Amino acid sequence: MARKPSGMARPKLSPLRIDEGPTAAPRARAEGLRASERFLSRDLSWLAFNDRVLSEAADASVPSLERLRFATIVSSNLDEFFMVRVAEIAALARRRGAYRFPDGMSARQTLAQVREHALRQKGRQAAVLREVLAALKTDGIEVLTQFPDASAADGEIAERLPKLRTVVRRYPDPPPPLLSERLHVFVRFPREYAIVTIEERDSRLIALPTKDGVKRWALLERWISDRAEDLFPDREVIESFPFKIIRVADLRWRPDDEETLEDQILEAVQRRLRAKVARLEVDSPAYSEGSLFLAAALGLDSSALYRFDLPLDLRTLARLEPTRPGQRYPPIEPQVPGPLRKAESAFAILRRKDILLHHPYDSFDIVVKFLEGAAKDPQVRRIYHTLYRTSQDSPIMAALKAAAAAGKKVVAYVEIKARFDELNNLRWADELRRAGVRVVRHLGRYKVHSKVTAVVRDEDGVEIVYSHLGTGNYHPVTARQYTDLGLLTADPAVGREVIGYFEALAKGRPPQGLAELLVAPVTLHDEVLRLIREETRQQKSGGRGHVVAKMNSLVDAEIIEALYEASNAGVKVELLVRGICCLRPGIAGMSENIRVVSVVDRFLEHSRIYYFRAGGARKLYLSSADWMPRNFFSRYEVAFPVKDATLKRYIRDTILGKGLSDNQKAWLLKPDGSYVRAAPGPNAAPVRSQTFFEALSRSGYRDTALEERAKPVPPDAPRVSA
Repeated sequence: MARKPSGMARPKLSPLRIDEGPTAAPRARAEGLRASERFLSRDLSWLAFNDRVLSEAADASVPSLERLRFATIVSSNLDEFFMVRVAEIAALARRRGAYRFPDGMSARQTLAQVREHALRQKGRQAAVLREVLAALKTDGIEVLTQFPDASAADGEIAERLPKLRTVVRRYPDPPPPLLSERLHVFVRFPREYAIVTIEERDSRLIALPTKDGVKRWALLERWISDRAEDLFPDREVIESFPFKIIRVADLRWRPDDEETLEDQILEAVQRRLRAKVARLEVDSPAYSEGSLFLAAALGLDSSALYRFDLPLDLRTLARLEPTRPGQRYPPIEPQVPGPLRKAESAFAILRRKDILLHHPYDSFDIVVKFLEGAAKDPQVRRIYHTLYRTSQDSPIMAALKAAAAAGKKVVAYVEIKARFDELNNLRWADELRRAGVRVVRHLGRYKVHSKVTAVVRDEDGVEIVYSHLGTGNYHPVTARQYTDLGLLTADPAVGREVIGYFEALAKGRPPQGLAELLVAPVTLHDEVLRLIREETRQQKSGGRGHVVAKMNSLVDAEIIEALYEASNAGVKVELLVRGICCLRPGIAGMSENIRVVSVVDRFLEHSRIYYFRAGGARKLYLSSADWMPRNFFSRYEVAFPVKDATLKRYIRDTILGKGLSDNQKAWLLKPDGSYVRAAPGPNAAPVRSQTFFEALSRSGYRDTALEERAKPVPPDAPRVSA
């Protein structure tokens, strides 16, 4: 039996009530590389990103509860990866067996590679978690995952049992319907089996009395598995183990169907609870007959069965609270940039200059107050806003409703197709409509992923447009967890095009004739290609080309080929790519002038920045879009220019420069797709970009540089060469 202890007698436990229920390699060279070898696997690159997250959990210099947080992120990341991406690949393997990805692998080969990598990753995660739990115990927090005979915790846990559902079936009848997002325990008897379900996920973490100054918790599913003989005293227990299932999360809708998209999504969200199982994960030291039976009963082959000696669904552990100082990173104190600390209105400030916001170092309350002020201002006539994700209790939504109540015209696009936020966004769309906001009808197969707000104000008979454009969601919680950039501006050309963008959305058609904004699916892809190729042309004609870009993912094959062409011409290409990168850097004759850096630290790197030297014009855009086909062709995205010379220099030299020179939390991509930690050179000082930005947001320098538009970047700030 997987977890059945033996030996000393244990305290007698009450049997469970049974609900019978219804049933550093050398530089590579490009010669001889096939076209497929010019690209790294998108999916293995994603798994490599999760490996880097796991390395933060393994780092003993990281505070103990932060290490635990990174370990839980690895699990939640992997679950979503299987629910969405692996499910897509499996469907592709069934429908189009001959199809090959740009890296040359078929869908079936990709699934095999993913399984091999995921098994290695989870095995490493199990070892890291043991180290983290040992560190936590030293810090005064104990999580009990093993229950030896006659455990003193038995009585304490038995007194605190939450709601459980237990169903018994004859063996080998199929199991009852099982929900994703739940933990179950499988218990096998000679001719029967039972499935015990913990109805509420968070209740699997049982709080126990503090002992010797150590706060204690127990993982319920492991305790149930270890105590199966006591919980089923009238049956012979052969084996028992915890398990969970991951179901496919893809939502299918038909834009031209007679049913409304809202009704289709409601139906699909419910269908997600009963969708095809993508993975069965078993917490057991070894594979067993019971785990193989479960896999077969759920319609899975052995490739979708994952077995680890690792507690399942670590997300609940993330709610453990500190018991001593130093168990978490010190709380960040988001700042208000100097210009906005003044008593005058934000509108008066923006008429003079643009304001750059760098979250989470700058407070997201600035954006909230901008909209709250607009809602109250009698001179504001209209407000436009796009929503992709926000919190359950959103101050942004409250401001929009207040503006409508004050008689202003408020137009909002709420993306009801945002994965895993569908129900929340449907609720917000309904609330906004009832408050008098015009909620723009959905755009069929396209998602609106842009982060744009416009406030139209009547000033002496002239309408002035004040815009906020950002790289991240209007979400007050993630604004403290993700690094993002936002621009507040009264630039009239940008304002006109922002209004034009909203008018196009309202009419359900792509915007046309925009010169300032680059908009997907209309111009963004072509313009990024043109800007890269212009750097190549400049270099070939004797000038100096330079591309610097920061994003979450780089996947688009045409963009990658353009970067290879630029590199071959001698253009310097510097990329900050947090997650997926399908480009192979450092290959002579193809990409020797390309460097790829990934920063993984306390905050999730989320901002997107595109910089092009442009013959000395130095064009710089901020955007909501990664360089992926879905962002270019299946979403409405906006890339917006930064025109202010000081802001442009600050983003290029300081924000991009510090990220590229990070030698504490950065990783360098090698030609074979592996990553190595960046390290300081012989005479280089340690650079940790996120720590630098947090200190800079509190410093007099940042206020001076961005308020006075005069003083140069200080000598110790790294620069990106022009």
